[in-house]
Amino acid sequence: MTSMTNPTSLTRARRAFTLVELLVAVAIILVLIGILLPALGKVSTKARVTATQATMNEFAKACDNFQQQFGYYPGIVPENVLAATTNCPITGTENAILHLMGGAVRDDDPDYLTAAGTEYIFGTSGSTGTGQVRVKINPIDIGSGPRVEGRKYDSFFSPKDNQLKPVLGQLNETIVLPDLLDAWGQPIAFIRSARQGGLLVGTIQDKPQFYIEPLAAYFTSTALGELGLDQTQTSVFGMGSGTEQRNYLAQLMRHPSFGAFAALTDARAGTPRGRYVLFSPGFDGIYFSKSGDGPTGATIFTYANTAIVRPDAVTTYNDVVVFGGG
Repeated sequence: MTSMTNPTSLTRARRAFTLVELLVAVAIILVLIGILLPALGKVSTKARVTATQATMNEFAKACDNFQQQFGYYPGIVPENVLAATTNCPITGTENAILHLMGGAVRDDDPDYLTAAGTEYIFGTSGSTGTGQVRVKINPIDIGSGPRVEGRKYDSFFSPKDNQLKPVLGQLNETIVLPDLLDAWGQPIAFIRSARQGGLLVGTIQDKPQFYIEPLAAYFTSTALGELGLDQTQTSVFGMGSGTEQRNYLAQLMRHPSFGAFAALTDARAGTPRGRYVLFSPGFDGIYFSKSGDGPTGATIFTYANTAIVRPDAVTTYNDVVVFGGG
């Protein structure tokens, strides 16, 4: 029997997409991609913020545990001595890591003379209230546990491999030490209080609670970290005078319960949000960008702008900030 084929069915089976149909399908796909990509980007950014916050909170917990045992927050070199050191080769973060994880011995340790490592002198001879501190640093001992007040202890901080490694581009980097990294590969900055009272931020002569100098190697880098960004061109801390930078750091750290004030210089008085602070530059890799975010929005940042004295200034940036120590 001869099979009969339906001509209409054969025509339908052989029918291909027209050019118009293909173009419509491509257009739909492109529209979907345009809708989904920003959403996926936001999810990715949020995940990295969460991961960065977790890293910072782990480090903060280690600092708190250290303080509970010894009565002060970690830093092998006193903060005022670190601030008085010309072209200081370590940051506030590295200073804390050496105290939490080991790798350094200070000259007041009974085993200092026999300790391995390269000796570095911090501070300035004859400086008022600082003097000099000698420290032997041996990077291969980082992670083996610190020596604190003449005794050896287990490490207070045990980071993952992707949380701790040397960051390129630091100002005055003559010692290669590991840094604490955020989820974008940029260094997390750390400062601790040098004393309980006085101006929030100031110079050695002011004897303030906090110094800006332990942040300088990161905040004034011209090609920092994996993103290689020039902080001097993009950060609010890459512009203005030293006094203006100190005043603005005080504003970012000042407890919001004190409210706004008339002039930025008034920010130096008040209570800080914590006894130590951790700063991640966030997804843009810039510590407190001078345009695009912050209290002045998309306008170019100026220290004279009245918007910067708002009490929630620190929360208007995309930087990730953790205050600790009460």
